[in-house]
Amino acid sequence: MSNDFFSIRKELELMRKELQERLFHHSMFESDHDGAHNGTILHHVKEELRDVEHALSKMDTGSYGFCEETGLSLPISSLKYLPTARNVHDFSYLDQYEKKSLPYSPNGNSDYAGEMVYYSRSHS
Repeated sequence: MSNDFFSIRKELELMRKELQERLFHHSMFESDHDGAHNGTILHHVKEELRDVEHALSKMDTGSYGFCEETGLSLPISSLKYLPTARNVHDFSYLDQYEKKSLPYSPNGNSDYAGEMVYYSRSHS
């Protein structure tokens, strides 16, 4: 596995952990009376978790990094920004995704420990 894919996998695993923690926190500490807003947020968290799980599954089977429609290779530079992309069309909506930056490391290595990286989707 290349360093790029290793870094993307590490980021996806951290995303999964954060999303699972959000779901756990919601189930344990959020009340149902908080209304539709919480329901919408919860829906998006579950949707994003499904996308992350799908990407990790594709990594396990060796099909990660390929367009699900055409079978063509997806650009690694774009996958670094949007690691849950399934096809070339997903990159057309990059302005609808927001990425939290990872901390700067002077030696060129990113310290992922404890960092929460999350991609929020503004469309369904």
